[in-house]
Amino acid sequence: MTETMQATTASAGRPAGPPGRLRARAALSAEWIKLRSLRSMLVTPALAAVFCIGLGSLVCSNHVNAWPTASAATKAAFNPLDTNFNFLVIGVLFFGVLGALVVTNEYGNGVIRATLAATPQRGLILAAKTALLILVALPLSAVIIFAAFLAGEGILAGHLPHVTLADPGVPGRVLGAIFYLTAASLIGLFLGVLARSAAVAMTGVVGVFLVLGTLLDNLPHSDVWRHTVPYIPSNLGDALWLSHTGTTSLASPAVAAVWLVAWVIVLGALAACSLRLRDA
Repeated sequence: MTETMQATTASAGRPAGPPGRLRARAALSAEWIKLRSLRSMLVTPALAAVFCIGLGSLVCSNHVNAWPTASAATKAAFNPLDTNFNFLVIGVLFFGVLGALVVTNEYGNGVIRATLAATPQRGLILAAKTALLILVALPLSAVIIFAAFLAGEGILAGHLPHVTLADPGVPGRVLGAIFYLTAASLIGLFLGVLARSAAVAMTGVVGVFLVLGTLLDNLPHSDVWRHTVPYIPSNLGDALWLSHTGTTSLASPAVAAVWLVAWVIVLGALAACSLRLRDA
């Protein structure tokens, strides 16, 4: 009897919190419910798919129509995959915005306060958002890239030079494009955590993936330029899908992938610190 009472007392003295696995599962479940309830999480991927696949097909169709009157130099410089995937220059913004909206919507409507109160482990909240965003962005980017590839190269086939997935280097560039879009969504998520505002985060996404590269790429290619500008996110993404013919300013695909992962890790660490140290 005494042993039973001692065991009960010892059990009562232990913390009643759930194990780490249960906490992670609960956080993932809660974040998934919020994620799928957001209208922007349906609208943004739909717009991304329509824009990317439609623009890629339109550009390929325009090249088919203009091919008979194109100059010899234009025909010699034509690269079918670069032409097909050129939509990525703008299409990446949709994925960056998608990532930003995962968290900024909660700051906008005040739900973030309830989220932090229900799950005090703020790092766990960010980890759950990151994992769910990868599960959404990775298959979505794969569907868009493969659909755009098949549609664009199908339009070019029989009229212009075209490529297939069996051609050397093509699978790597296709996978690189998928990786770029997925990484852009994570960068958008972490910018959203740092900004805590949809408008500011979207502006940051446009700045990182569009404005920064446009401004810096046109500067004189000094030694400082060659050691910095090729490693900004937009140029790293270009290095993953763009042909390296005549583009000496781009890093190699392997180096670009490593540096893009580094950008994601650094921004993720900054976002985690911000979430821990700042009030909702």
